[in-house]
Amino acid sequence: MPVEMKNLIAATFTDMVRQKGIDKVTVKALIDACHISRQTFYYHFQDIMDVVEWSTQRAMRDTLSRSLEKDTPQDALDVLISSILENKVLLRKLLDSQRRGEMEHLFMMTARSFFEEMLKARGPAVSLSYADLEIALDFFAFGITGTILRNLAQERTDTRKLAEQICRILPNYIVKE
Repeated sequence: MPVEMKNLIAATFTDMVRQKGIDKVTVKALIDACHISRQTFYYHFQDIMDVVEWSTQRAMRDTLSRSLEKDTPQDALDVLISSILENKVLLRKLLDSQRRGEMEHLFMMTARSFFEEMLKARGPAVSLSYADLEIALDFFAFGITGTILRNLAQERTDTRKLAEQICRILPNYIVKE
């Protein structure tokens, strides 16, 4: 039941953010919409940002799982980009808030985790030191986050083409076939 309750709270939160933006969603409004007690909310989450972080991590795990099923890095990256852009209305609402800095940091850390997990799962022969790999992961995470955030403003994005372009510029140890 705890995971089901977390899912209910997160789904209700997401619907509320899509309708009115994160700045207008309070714990009180959320618990009223979920028909739960304040105690139930705080049993599952510390605050509104905890709901955002939990939802983002859950979405990243799902996207990573679908990406790992793909045969090529380009197809895997296309899954990531498509998943993000499918939620562009929600992401715009999150970014158009007073918490924009927190949201950008969360998106960057999620992208970094995605690349890190892809590297672990695909097992490429990385010839970088640990410190260099850490810098490379940060660099690619900031790059992909910035590129995707820029594309959120566009009405339509060819995700396949964008994934292809990104794969062409990433080094072989990141997109090893």
